[in-house]
Amino acid sequence: MTVQIAVYDSVKCQPPRSISADEVGAALQQADTVVWVDISGPDAEAEVLMRDVFNFHPLAIEDTRNQRQRPKVEEYVGYLFTILNSASLVNGDVEFTELDVFAGANFIVTVHIDAEPCIDEVRQRMSDVCTVKPIAAGYLLYILLDVVVDSYFPLLDRIGDEIDDIGDEIFEAPRQKSVERLFRLKRTLNEMWRVVNQQRDMFSLLMRENNALMRDEALRFYLRDVYDHLLRISDHITTFRETLTNVVDLYMSAVSNRLNQQVNRLTIITMGIGIFAVITGFYGMNFEHTWPPFSAPWGVPFVLLLILATLVVILAVVYYRKQQ
Repeated sequence: MTVQIAVYDSVKCQPPRSISADEVGAALQQADTVVWVDISGPDAEAEVLMRDVFNFHPLAIEDTRNQRQRPKVEEYVGYLFTILNSASLVNGDVEFTELDVFAGANFIVTVHIDAEPCIDEVRQRMSDVCTVKPIAAGYLLYILLDVVVDSYFPLLDRIGDEIDDIGDEIFEAPRQKSVERLFRLKRTLNEMWRVVNQQRDMFSLLMRENNALMRDEALRFYLRDVYDHLLRISDHITTFRETLTNVVDLYMSAVSNRLNQQVNRLTIITMGIGIFAVITGFYGMNFEHTWPPFSAPWGVPFVLLLILATLVVILAVVYYRKQQ
């Protein structure tokens, strides 16, 4: 387990100071401080800290151990418990990681299993902001929400580029590999749709008038901005899902067209072989007299020219019908 604790001043503009886990209880008693406790890889010691120092509900502590839960926000006495899903690109696939957040009047506790890039970005943004304005717990929660939500935009850009590439690839030469990429993207977009919509529903509780964390009206504007980002992300996902459906239809049309071309080629070849078999097979029958006769020196060249002329006529008819 790794615990990083930063104490921000809610009255003065100054950099945060670090304290140990033993000093958290005393820091929480100070009215002019905001304590941020970041726990990576929670264990029994972290549970003791959350249970004995912060008095978190056992069910909320249990949720920090059960990963890959749906995004949600639950209201307890004195604090909110929020589950966020940040997104990152791993080996070409979108991977979601759970970030648990406890938000109180003067503290924020974040819990995650492994190293979380979003936390590093939040820490950097807080370092820049705290020297300009005093920090409130609600503002720190806003920064967490904003960073997690904004992590979806680069992934959507990558997905949009990949959809365009697959569309161009299918238009030029449809392959089975393209279909596999399409269905992988469709599965990813469906998962993103589920996560984004659940996180969007959280804001109905976060932006309530009686929410103690959002007493400052300015923070409500910040949350509305994050909510607007979620709406934009949701619209992008909807557009990409519709585009994927169109690309799948394009693939089916391209495959059908390619199959028709192959069938036409095979039909022409079959007709040519059939004509060759009919004309040459005629001379294998038990006839006493044939035309041209077997004894005629020009008979074989005449038959070969007849076969060739018939094939030319068939090709000309096929080409003429294709141009219509």
